[in-house]
Amino acid sequence: MIPPPPAAPSQAPSPAPGYKAIALVGPSHAGKTELICRLLKWFAAQGLRVAVLKHSHHRHLGDDGKDTWRYRQAGARLVALAAPGLLQITRSGPEDPPLPALLAELAPAADLILVEGYKTSDLPKLGLVPPEAPPDAASLPDYPHLVAWVSPWPLPTHLPVFHPRQVAAIGHFIRDRLGCR
Repeated sequence: MIPPPPAAPSQAPSPAPGYKAIALVGPSHAGKTELICRLLKWFAAQGLRVAVLKHSHHRHLGDDGKDTWRYRQAGARLVALAAPGLLQITRSGPEDPPLPALLAELAPAADLILVEGYKTSDLPKLGLVPPEAPPDAASLPDYPHLVAWVSPWPLPTHLPVFHPRQVAAIGHFIRDRLGCR
């Protein structure tokens, strides 16, 4: 589902997007997937329906040689895999699908969308710091729309900093920030 084109200048401005989403960003092995899995359990316990969108720079889905991969290689632009309790749909195209269209498609089935990646998007972001060594101020990435950090180390910043194990505090922060019930 692709959102409608922007309104003409003479029309009233469009309402805010119909989704509540936040991106978790950071380098590989910073703990993004682990934190998302913990947040999913916490949000589920709060009664929220949560969708996850993972961005990858790789076109490999890990199904090389499997039927779904063979169908895509043979030219299918849309491949669906159905199993008891599961539906996975893969759309093939020449470039990244637009983020707003993806979020709009996920939104009807979710109260909240957790996005892994999309570092340069307009989404509000939690920046994750890898656990290897404490960073200094100069080494912290300058992500656009950053609203908080998740780090096992204290950070020199004016933004909130959460420890990766503070799942409830991070969950409350996200819920409050996005206005979730």
